Order: sequence, then C-alpha cells, then structure tokens
Amino acid sequence: MIRTTIFYVALVLATIFFGAMAAVVALVGGGRAWMDRANRGWARSALVAAGVRVKVHGLEHLHPSGTQIIVANHQSYFDIWALIACLPASVRFIAKRELGNIPMLSVGMRSAGHVLIDRDRARSARETLREAGDRMQAEQLTLVLFPEGTRSRDGQLGRFRRGSFALALATPAPLVPAALDGGQHIYPPGAKRVRPGSITVRLGPAIRREGAEPADRKTLVRKTRAAIEGMLPEAGSGGGASE
Repeated sequence: MIRTTIFYVALVLATIFFGAMAAVVALVGGGRAWMDRANRGWARSALVAAGVRVKVHGLEHLHPSGTQIIVANHQSYFDIWALIACLPASVRFIAKRELGNIPMLSVGMRSAGHVLIDRDRARSARETLREAGDRMQAEQLTLVLFPEGTRSRDGQLGRFRRGSFALALATPAPLVPAALDGGQHIYPPGAKRVRPGSITVRLGPAIRREGAEPADRKTLVRKTRAAIEGMLPEAGSGGGASE
C-alpha cells in the first residue's frame, strides 16, 4: 500500500501544479508548447510515482506535422499517461465523459485541453467531434481515440465501436494504429493497488484510406483492429467482433 499511497499523493500534487500551469497558459495564450509541457509534466509525474516505465516502438510512423489520429487499445488509466509522456507530439485525448467523475484524472484532462464526449447524446457527441477535428487541424494536434470505449478487464482486445471512427472519416489526417500492453498488470479495472511495471507502446504504419466514405467505416474498423491485434502479444489478442 505504500506505493499506492505515494502515487495518489504525488498525483494530487502534480494535478494541482500542472493543472494550474495549463489553466494559466490557456488564460494568457501561452501557446501549444507550454500546454504540452504541462501535459507531459503531469503524465511523467504519475508514471514516476507509480514506478511505471514506458517503452515505445515505431515512432517513425508518426506524421511529421504532428496532425494525426491515433487509435489505440485500452487496458488501464495509465495508457493515457504513457502516451502523453512518450509521444513527441501535442497529444490530446477524446474520451468518454464518465472520466469527469474521477476527480484527479478529470481535473488534469480538462485543464490540459483534452476532450470529453457524452456518448449517450449522439448529436452532442457529433458536435464535440467536429470541434475536436477543427482544433486538430488549426493547432496541429495528435488526437487519441480508444475505440473499445472502456478498459479491457483481462487484457484482451475488446469490441470496437464504429462510432469512434466518425472523426477519422471526416478529416484527412493520417490514422495511426497503436497497441499498448502492460497496463492491465499495473492498475486493472477494479484494482485498489498500483503495481510497478512497464507499458510497451507499439505504433504501426498509417492506415490507408484514400477516398474513404462514411459507408466504408466498417472496412476502416476492420483494418485498424487487425493492425492493433497484430502488434499485441498473443495473450492480448481477443476474438471479439466489431460493433
């Protein structure tokens, strides 16, 4: 329990400090670089306090402009901090509104400009995604989506929600698949303790989708799922079909 206590104390302090930094940057217009520093400082503080190491492979697949959509599997809340900390891009997340019910995670994400959508209100979600796409292009952001919609309880790749791919079809930004492994051992859903460990992030080549139309969403989901599944260890590949 000592490690878990250290983690939560450090997370509270880091969220207060870097959340305030992000709020000031947003207020005075300090620019994307300072917002990125706040984001990475927050993420790295959480990882260090928990004793989590991150290994990343495939950085050459990131788009040079930084404007892209990363679609990743989801095993743990630590996936968020791992991607913010390890990717040399202005990373922002599109996540379910329910994260707003987790005080320290919610404060940090809202302060740093991440996007929380209400999946139960389709019209509101579509409008939020449209605004996120406009921000991505204007601010050269890298947006991250978790198409499973929630964390895997056993490390297996879950069902993909086709609605998560609406933004990918509505913008010309490259879609980069990402496979994360290890988070389920550090802090799985329902866990009360944080365990030190490592998370491996693997990035794959951008999914080709020239001329894709909304009707092609099912094909895009299948290609993306296959790319992520192929980068996961065998034990992390599930057989769930896409919704």
